[in-house]
Amino acid sequence: MIHRQKYHFQALYFFIFFGQGALIPYLALYFSNDAFQLSATEIGTIVSVGPILSIVLQPVWGLAADRFGRPKRLLLVALLAAGLLTVSYLLTSVYVLLLLIASLWALFQCAHIPLVDTLAIEFSKRKSVDYGALRLFGSAGFALAVFVLGQVTEQGSLGMIFYASGTALILGFLVLLGIEETPIVSRERDHVPLTALFSNKRFLLFLAGGSLVFGPIFANNYYFGSYVTIRGESTALVGTLFFVAVLCEIPFMRIATRMMLRFGPIPVLVFVSILSAVRTGILALEPPIWTLWVLAALQGFIIGLLIPVALDYVRSLVSPSIVATAVSTYMATTTGLATALFNLMSGKVLDEGTIYTVFWVYTGSSLLGACFYFISAKVKE
Repeated sequence: MIHRQKYHFQALYFFIFFGQGALIPYLALYFSNDAFQLSATEIGTIVSVGPILSIVLQPVWGLAADRFGRPKRLLLVALLAAGLLTVSYLLTSVYVLLLLIASLWALFQCAHIPLVDTLAIEFSKRKSVDYGALRLFGSAGFALAVFVLGQVTEQGSLGMIFYASGTALILGFLVLLGIEETPIVSRERDHVPLTALFSNKRFLLFLAGGSLVFGPIFANNYYFGSYVTIRGESTALVGTLFFVAVLCEIPFMRIATRMMLRFGPIPVLVFVSILSAVRTGILALEPPIWTLWVLAALQGFIIGLLIPVALDYVRSLVSPSIVATAVSTYMATTTGLATALFNLMSGKVLDEGTIYTVFWVYTGSSLLGACFYFISAKVKE
């Protein structure tokens, strides 16, 4: 039974992240088509509206999961709705309507990762299963999606990204039906005021550091495709490089817990954040194309350690009664607020400067984030 549930979680992560990998790396490229007649700022706004809305919506989903103790039911609704809404992007080329579609899609899509992480963390602690062994299948799904869609879109229409993403989310919905849910009834009796979360200085400093580090990483997913094509390369190369990067995440997600136990979460996070700054700094120097392969592998190493270590550290900072709220707040801040700001800023910088300037901004932000991580470890509650 445990193995069957484990396989269900692995499949669920695979399909959720396949849905993201089929869409996010190619969304800015899709809207860059001359038929849309959109500026870089307008494109940045479209790809930012989801992260902006998730700032408010992800904590709401988390609060609902904590309040009712039924994250599975909420995730079922979110997967089905987002899967059906994905193809609606193909219905119009009008800027205002595209913003509306992006907003409706984000309402449900932003719930996917915090809710599946809440379910997976609960399952991994209850059944003594390594969280990284579940989460790495998300990386595999993302890797396969960017590679396959890179090849497909090179031969045909970029519109295929929406069909692939929508189908993956519907398959994730079907897999989730087979996952058992344990109602978390004890949380109401052991309720901790929400104010305790936002008065936790270490948590707040960690959020600041995470925003400065993860913001550029997630914005990179939107603008790295533009970086490669601006340099005269194909979308097939974009997909292949993302494939290499995400494929390299998998082994490091397997060892992330062991590294955290050996060195401590903050030293690992500081070290990897500095590596992230080095990576984007090299990209900003316009290196030879062959170095992109090495930097793609480095990106996989960075994300493979950052995501599980940061998430586990967040869980350790708060009471069990508000884990879902803490995780969703963390996701809203790092994948929502930070990603939105860096997407918007990247569009502005690209309008006024070059894609290389964008990556210099990412470099400075990652270094500052490493400093916040270090400071958060020194603060005592």
